[in-house]
Amino acid sequence: MKMRIFTMSLLTLCLALFTAGAALAQSATTGSIEGTVTDPQGGAVPNATVTVSGANLISSQTTTTDDEGRYRVLNLPPGRYTVTVGATAGFGETSKNDVEVNLSKTSSADVQVQIAGQTASVTITDTSGAAVDVTSNTSGTNVSTEQFSNFPTQRTVQSLYTIAPTVTRSGLRDASGRDRDPSVAGSSGPENNYILDGVTVSDPAFGGSGANLPFEFVQEVQVLTGAYGADIGKSTGGVFNVITKSGSNDIRGDVFGYFTAKSFVREVKTSAIPRTGAAPNGFSEVDAGADIGGPIVKDKLWFFAAFNPQRRKNYSLTQTFLQEVNNKVTTPFYAGKLTWGINQNHTFNISTFGDFTTQEGHLFGFSGFGADPRSFRGKIETGGANYAARLNSTFTPNFIGEFSGGLHFQRANTLPELADQTLVTDRFAVLRGGAWQL
Repeated sequence: MKMRIFTMSLLTLCLALFTAGAALAQSATTGSIEGTVTDPQGGAVPNATVTVSGANLISSQTTTTDDEGRYRVLNLPPGRYTVTVGATAGFGETSKNDVEVNLSKTSSADVQVQIAGQTASVTITDTSGAAVDVTSNTSGTNVSTEQFSNFPTQRTVQSLYTIAPTVTRSGLRDASGRDRDPSVAGSSGPENNYILDGVTVSDPAFGGSGANLPFEFVQEVQVLTGAYGADIGKSTGGVFNVITKSGSNDIRGDVFGYFTAKSFVREVKTSAIPRTGAAPNGFSEVDAGADIGGPIVKDKLWFFAAFNPQRRKNYSLTQTFLQEVNNKVTTPFYAGKLTWGINQNHTFNISTFGDFTTQEGHLFGFSGFGADPRSFRGKIETGGANYAARLNSTFTPNFIGEFSGGLHFQRANTLPELADQTLVTDRFAVLRGGAWQL
């Protein structure tokens, strides 16, 4: 049997304009900071200059407080920031450090200024969880790279999805044995919406997620499980929103490597061999790569690039005489991004990432009793490439815009090992009494 499918999903140009009022609308790719500036007696400080800066922000954002001492800074990439209130009207410069911003969230950062001639720095030490966002009733969880890098989980972004309440493993796995397409409050994987860097990567042919990424490429993961707005939509389950890393004004990077030898994996007992299909009997894996980001022009143009080839060999025992078979899975994950600070109010991002995966050898885990073993060997090609462009604009302290477009290319090819060979995909089993079942 020969099956060859090619699918492409096109995300057309999207325009999103948000007006911030009593309940602040948010971009799905940024967050915001708001707060009140007061004097030592608790009185409002109007017309104070507030500057927000951080390693993930290509140019500092500046605003002024209103008559009630309130300020708001929108369109901030996820990360940690310093909020500085400049000297004004007899008060000295005051700053608050480590203010965490999450995707689609509003962080609160009230600042009490000091008398002129004094300086103060307030550092948040409790960063174990995101602050409660009182401007939104959406349920879900945000996890930053500082947190999930220390989680004892599988090393792909899909393994993080089950950290949110009501999200559970569906039992589905990819060719490398990693979890995928979780269930949200009882819904199935195809009912979820999967968004990476603003591009919808839901599988257009079979449902579920059509793309995956390693930890090292990701800045933050947001899992929405309920009450999310119609601007996201396309889901009767959950929404999984992922943003990849960007560069910075400093050169930063990682080199990493993981491996598992077959001798480290317990072998299956012969009594566990199924009457249909084949039983896993160990695997070996090499997972190594590097990423780097930095400035092309400081405060103006940044880059980020990453490459993580993963190679895995799966071993199985068939029901037919416990014959050992195997297949190889290779996935050369890659990602790249350019960030251009046009000016303080407009930031343009262009990114690409891919997860082309090839599985070669004994396919499907079927035994093929009585058939030529070569008829169960072939190649499965999945994954693909993604491209995204996004302009985040702040027109006024209460009016922002996001203009984005993207492409999601995905393949699903199943091919025999030899061109003149038939690939058998039927499931055979030997039953008691010598009967055959097809």
